Amino acid sequence: MRAADLLRLAVRDLCERPLRTALCALSVAVGTGALLLIASLGLFGRARVSDGLRTLGVSGLTVYLDDRGSGQPLSAALADEMEQAIAQIDCLMPIKARSGSVRAGHAAANVMLLGADGRLDEVMQLELLAGTTFTQRQADNGQALAVVGDDLARSLYGRVNIVGRQILLRVEGKDRYFTVCGVVRSQTGALGGAVASLGLHLVYVPYGHLASAQDNADQVFVQCAAQADPQTVSGQIVRYLEERGRVDGRVRVQDMSGMVDMVVHLAELGVLLFLAVGGVTLCVALLGVLCSMLAATHEKTPEIGVLLALGAQPRDIRRLFLLQSALLCALGGLGVTGAALYWGASLLLPDWRVLAGLLALAVGCGGVAGLLPAVRAAALDPVEAMRK
Repeated sequence: MRAADLLRLAVRDLCERPLRTALCALSVAVGTGALLLIASLGLFGRARVSDGLRTLGVSGLTVYLDDRGSGQPLSAALADEMEQAIAQIDCLMPIKARSGSVRAGHAAANVMLLGADGRLDEVMQLELLAGTTFTQRQADNGQALAVVGDDLARSLYGRVNIVGRQILLRVEGKDRYFTVCGVVRSQTGALGGAVASLGLHLVYVPYGHLASAQDNADQVFVQCAAQADPQTVSGQIVRYLEERGRVDGRVRVQDMSGMVDMVVHLAELGVLLFLAVGGVTLCVALLGVLCSMLAATHEKTPEIGVLLALGAQPRDIRRLFLLQSALLCALGGLGVTGAALYWGASLLLPDWRVLAGLLALAVGCGGVAGLLPAVRAAALDPVEAMRK
């Protein structure tokens, strides 16, 4: 039997039962649409996690003290000595955090001040939107400079580029004016619950405005050399601080790059879980197609017998029902693809190949759903089929 004849018979059979065809196509559309939506949400969430981690700009190692007593602190001066002593450290930067507030005109906001130095852009990998970060010389001279996030800039002045503007920072009951030297992409959203729930904005100022070089640093961010092993560097840092630095407390070193990789891996597992849920939804829809095709096989038994008696081969009968099932699912897949393009759902999955792959998946699943009815129809005896 020619392919054109098979296609004509398959289309005719679908048109004979328009309500059943419409309902089956709708079930496939719901299944494929759910798969598209769930996959879109999963991929969108993974993209947001990746963007947040890049915005956070944390990589390498972070060093801090646990159970610190009143003895030798992990100071900025000790961190600089450690950088000179350990060759596999590319650069490091001590961080001192203080909570406070900021005011500019009639606008005010709560902030988290982070004391840093001229290595800020190297260690934190910030996305600079306007101006520059302060240099090491400016930090050493104690100049009143500040690097703010774009969300804080908008809340204070209504625009992103506020380089050169004055802001009044209040820390531990003391007020001082700082000049904004740079605006970076906000990290509040990337930090999430701990900072965002408090309504805090991050502001970077020279380290000396929050603590002296001999005071304990809250953390020390370390960037390893390109070929260095982070585990090896971690061991060297612990040994140096405990044996030579004789710090008072337990030295903790965390591999932030490893933590970032773990978060990305968890996000990918989440995408797979979303896809699995969407796949179950599609399978439920295909069960409806299977039941419909089995019913069609039963109704068309006399006609199948006539076709076999007139010389049609069993493989022609199999192809006929497989084609009919594939066309049925293709109608549902085309409906979802058209709706996705029209309503803009493809913005979450911008690659047209994804929608083409979804349509191909619907057609392939239709072939699988019609396999059992096609085999049963092809196995009918012509005489017995015509009697029914």
